[in-house]
Amino acid sequence: MLLLMLLVSAVWVWVAVVAGVALWWASHCRQPTGSLQLVHTGQHWVGSWLLPTGEIGPEQPVRCDYLGPWLVGLRVGRQRIWIWPDSLPAAEQRQLRRCLHRPGR
Repeated sequence: MLLLMLLVSAVWVWVAVVAGVALWWASHCRQPTGSLQLVHTGQHWVGSWLLPTGEIGPEQPVRCDYLGPWLVGLRVGRQRIWIWPDSLPAAEQRQLRRCLHRPGR
């Protein structure tokens, strides 16, 4: 009886590990790659991904919902994008922060 319980427990642990790896892999494959081009249209930002074919993808609304000292969180359409601006040259980092900062927040 004890052996059967250990075997069933081991199977469930194995199923949980495989499911976790599958979920991680699926989310990793959906991460966007490439260049995002941002355009300011009045009050709002829109972005387009540069596709592997060299064409520009469809415009999507862009919203900055986190602007921290070492990390910037953007929503591009329904995707969540994290940017580490400290890897940019200082002038470009300041320019990015000025573009995304909203006074009063």
